Amino acid sequence: MVHVRKALVATVLLLSVMAAAPAGAHDPEEAHTGPGAVGPTLVSDKMKPRATLARSADAVQSDFAFAGKLAYAGNFLGFRVLDISAPANPVQVADVRCNGPQGDVSVYGNLLFQSVDTPQTNPTCSSVNTTAATPGAWEGIRIFDVTNPAAPSHVASVRTDCGSHTHTLVPDRASDRVLVYVSSYPLGTAALGPNCQGPHGFVSIVSVPVANPAAATVSRYFLDPATELAVYPLAGGPFAFRACHDISVFVEIGRAAAACLSESQMWDVSDPANPVFLWRFDHPVVNPANIDLWHSASFSWDGTVVAFGDESGGGTSARCVDPNDLQGRIWFLDAGTGAFLANYKIPRSEAGVCTMHNFNFVPLRDGRKVLVSSAYTGGTTVVDVNALMAGATPAAAELGYYRPTGARAWSSYWYNGRIYANDSVRGVDVMDLVGRSVAGARKLPYLNPQTQESLIP
Repeated sequence: MVHVRKALVATVLLLSVMAAAPAGAHDPEEAHTGPGAVGPTLVSDKMKPRATLARSADAVQSDFAFAGKLAYAGNFLGFRVLDISAPANPVQVADVRCNGPQGDVSVYGNLLFQSVDTPQTNPTCSSVNTTAATPGAWEGIRIFDVTNPAAPSHVASVRTDCGSHTHTLVPDRASDRVLVYVSSYPLGTAALGPNCQGPHGFVSIVSVPVANPAAATVSRYFLDPATELAVYPLAGGPFAFRACHDISVFVEIGRAAAACLSESQMWDVSDPANPVFLWRFDHPVVNPANIDLWHSASFSWDGTVVAFGDESGGGTSARCVDPNDLQGRIWFLDAGTGAFLANYKIPRSEAGVCTMHNFNFVPLRDGRKVLVSSAYTGGTTVVDVNALMAGATPAAAELGYYRPTGARAWSSYWYNGRIYANDSVRGVDVMDLVGRSVAGARKLPYLNPQTQESLIP
């Protein structure tokens, strides 16, 4: 159904959480440090590991962006530029140290954008982590010129309220600019300050002139007033706010899928500077009191299906122990109406920190819908979404998986014939999926997984 609201109003929920919150409850989206998967490597017959490029520093590895034969791999200390022209031998071209968790990256032309969601002593690459109470503390979006991928240069920094947990690029070629939708929220005592106050309730939209990134400006898009208040039982809280975690945009159809922590939303972004709320979806199992949050989103390439992921436990809990429960799943909906179609998580019991995380659809020309996803210590999984929607079990619909010893996969994506995983602990894994299920997948000139531009087919 399009809209399943939780029974308690926000004020009652807040009171109940304050009374019942466990002492020292973890913050969702905390440092994400910790061990990877234990036990032997698990790999399916059709998944073929090709290479691993170990991380270059003792830092959490985060999200990906791709351009041509290059991959940009974010981490909490900056980002790496990788040459992936030989998939069995990825080569590090540059290791850019520019501190700022969580370091999500996107590329547009010769510009790279980096999310910074921890207050920094200054906006440059000489910064270190601090608190919001520090005079002059900065967080937001950093912009780099990557014309020379071996030597990226920092060209601008844009402050946004509550920093930038994630961001999404929206090209506006007619105006020679790119818009950046910034998802942020006042998470925990360290984030609260003069530029970060609950309940928040908006998305920062940064307008960046491509020819002059330093002239970027910031405006606000306020969330629909009926957006449910998310109340999390955190160690310094509880904290209550309205905000989005991740936003995915499909430019040609003028739609944005917003994973807004307490609920999922669809927006009309035909005018990308002025999004318009269309519909919402929620499910009682995705409950902030349980440290659950709507986390990620992606569209099928024909624009008919949208996937929303629940990061149950906030990336700090074992939510795949029971493969049959509803926690930590990806939910597939009709993109036009929000009607429920199917859901999925890995069909194996995993004892480590596990939930479905970042994902994208394979760009198949014939309308078939195949999804690649990370699952933390559950590794990487590939699923036939058409089979799920036709009633197949997750085990029957899964096309392949790779869960190496030590796995803690943050982002797993399909790009130009291969699967790339940025693993928080291991570094970058490269995999092939063999068989007809991905035959005919289209190659793209570049890919920001949260930005899809043209319909396929």
